[in-house]
Amino acid sequence: MRNSKPKQERQKEIMDVALQLFLEKGYEKTSIKDITEKMNIAAGLFHYYFSSKEDVLIKCAYLNSQMITEELQLETFFEGKGNAVEKINLLMSQVLHNVSEKNDIIKDSAKINQSLLLDRITYITLDIIITKLVEFIKEGNDEKIFDCPYPQQTAEILVYGFERMFRKQKEKEECLKDCTLSEYFMQNQYKLADMFKKLLCMKEEYHFQFDK
Repeated sequence: MRNSKPKQERQKEIMDVALQLFLEKGYEKTSIKDITEKMNIAAGLFHYYFSSKEDVLIKCAYLNSQMITEELQLETFFEGKGNAVEKINLLMSQVLHNVSEKNDIIKDSAKINQSLLLDRITYITLDIIITKLVEFIKEGNDEKIFDCPYPQQTAEILVYGFERMFRKQKEKEECLKDCTLSEYFMQNQYKLADMFKKLLCMKEEYHFQFDK
């Protein structure tokens, strides 16, 4: 029987079909009935795994955020990668690489609903980046490279501040209408590197470079 599959496998199947429909028809025009008919399952089975259509979207966003950041969350990924500055360089460049190379959903997000799926992917991903940044800022303090008394708040200001700056610029400038956050990051990476350096009170002999 189809519904005898493991819960995680069945949930992933529903998410895959829902995402396919979101891309084909758009989020707003896709109904739960569309999803269940496409899979030939009862509505009750859908609601066993998801409370609503938005719940599917949230879980899809979480899954895609994990795709972007999965290796960065491995304890071994940053082992032996140098000092805190080098680890932050690696963190930021790897996130950018993963966004551009691994995540087709972000590329196609306009077909779904940018204000829903892409925003959720973005904020989940940013929270993961902040967690790693805080860790490395503390490490840099211990190495006497940074003099940053508030690692958590500084990481949030850097990450959320830049994301907010992107949104404000996008509202004002027509040329940024189709620009993604990662593209904007690359266009302004030197400005961001300077912001990092000043907010972290980093020693002059060290430098951030996010495009390795």
